[in-house]
Amino acid sequence: MDPTHALRPSLEEAREAWTKLVDADAEQVARVREPEPAHDFYAPVAGTFRPSESSAAEFEVLASLAQPEDRWLDIGAGGGRFALPLAREVGEVIAIEPSPAMRRVLAEGVEEAGLTNLTVHDARWPVEGWTEQADVALAAHCLYDNREPLPFLEAMERHARRLCVVSLARFPRGAQFAELFETVHGEPFQALPALHEFVALLGALGRSYEVRRVWAGWLAEPINPEQARTFVRRLLWLRPGSDKDRCMCDLIDRWWGGPDGVRLPLGPREIGIVTWRTAGG
Repeated sequence: MDPTHALRPSLEEAREAWTKLVDADAEQVARVREPEPAHDFYAPVAGTFRPSESSAAEFEVLASLAQPEDRWLDIGAGGGRFALPLAREVGEVIAIEPSPAMRRVLAEGVEEAGLTNLTVHDARWPVEGWTEQADVALAAHCLYDNREPLPFLEAMERHARRLCVVSLARFPRGAQFAELFETVHGEPFQALPALHEFVALLGALGRSYEVRRVWAGWLAEPINPEQARTFVRRLLWLRPGSDKDRCMCDLIDRWWGGPDGVRLPLGPREIGIVTWRTAGG
């Protein structure tokens, strides 16, 4: 393959490569998953998507992009990790979130903060018939498993007067446990697309973009073994008490266990906040 062509894929090649990665992940999950798919995948962890110190560095960049009179569209707003603090910085925030558990957490945050400029919509982006316009459209950590990213991005651009913002980690969900995944399941871990793949896609789309990088989170403190097993079990799609689950528990204890608990291979994550101006910006 011509190296220049490899480094500068066409839009169709970039889109196809992205979709293949998402499909490979979905096929692997369907193959190795032990528990039945949950109606709301995020229900057990929705509370962790509230604003926290772990997302402070990322929010600092978002706040630097905001203007007091702005209207922001937060796509995949989760539990309000960014929607809630943004509502204190701008004129209005419109949050879109398909998970019932996430919307409950977000609604609790709105009520606790006494915010009147944040509305929450039960929808999945892109939303058919959506008419609301915003100054800025934000999609934070919700593109990894989207197999058709171009309609998603094009809809963002149509509904943002000034700026589009997409935030992604350098490495996708579960990548820290790739070796454990392969040992337990007997096959290589299929990684979802993340920051590098998104930048390649956006470049192929012909957009002029900027990437601001931050480190989010902190070095993992030791936790009790049961907490560690519960956390990793969800990433490896295991059923409590299964043969693979027992193997996973044993490996966690052997690889990362110590006298003060289990120190999982988690730490600060490199995050890229990608921005580009829309036609109106």
